[in-house]
Amino acid sequence: MRIKKRDDKPPKRWLGISLYVPRESVDAVSNFLMEQGASGIEEGKGDAKRERLKAYFLQNGREGKVIEVLRRYLKSLQAIQPEISQTKVNTISLLEQDWGEKWKRFFKPLQVTSRFVVKPPWSSFQLRKHQVSINITPGMAFGTGTHATTKLSIRALEKRLRKKGLSVLDVGTGSGILSIVAARLGAREVLGMDTDPVAVEIARQNVSQNGVSHIVKIRKGSIGRIRRRFDVVVANIDLRSLRRMRQPLLRHLNRKGLLILSGILEEERDRLRQHYTETGLLRWAKVTQEGEWVCLTFSKK
Repeated sequence: MRIKKRDDKPPKRWLGISLYVPRESVDAVSNFLMEQGASGIEEGKGDAKRERLKAYFLQNGREGKVIEVLRRYLKSLQAIQPEISQTKVNTISLLEQDWGEKWKRFFKPLQVTSRFVVKPPWSSFQLRKHQVSINITPGMAFGTGTHATTKLSIRALEKRLRKKGLSVLDVGTGSGILSIVAARLGAREVLGMDTDPVAVEIARQNVSQNGVSHIVKIRKGSIGRIRRRFDVVVANIDLRSLRRMRQPLLRHLNRKGLLILSGILEEERDRLRQHYTETGLLRWAKVTQEGEWVCLTFSKK
């Protein structure tokens, strides 16, 4: 029998929310769950008309409120998507290690660009000569390369970081995947920031196992704690945060620097672009899109 020591911490528990939604509503519901603080989302096969979504939240006493606001949100969608009225919300409580085992079955190697392949450390994948693997351990942090916003951000970095020796700020680093990609593309130094202590821990592990700890530093905290500027700032976060953080993001960007924003739905693209360009500090560079999701790139004047 194992005797529990006084300083032993109880295992973390996570709330898993599972629901089947019409395919037309997948992106909207996924985005809403991320805005509510989901630390991970699985998109799985459903039936001919619906797709399965699973979201995970740390059980900290506030998870009941998440279920309540999710049900209200689904009800509000019925006006434009009547089929969503049939959606049932199922929940399960999981120990952290059980959650990790579920991700092992879900997370497979994924070729994100012609150059980068994102894969779990335990998976073997035959790389071609020009390909580079990014090893990501699935955990309670967003960013395994499976979501369209992560893919778009990686592609934007690959296109824009052609000059070696740049400094990069990764806001809302999650799993650390974008910081690792930036380092592999030749960045001189990369700082990944996140307010979630779980994400910070996971990102540091991923940075270490990819051998880029000498380039990438991960910190817990908000962007307001930083006192310097960077050549490239990338933020793959939710729309509300992108709107709120406009001034901090611009303040930490060097003159002629590049700003890459993702986590944006197509319907939100023009309003957010105007929100940033109206400052008079940015030049519009490019928009890329995958499905309903969009990535915006600007350059600072």
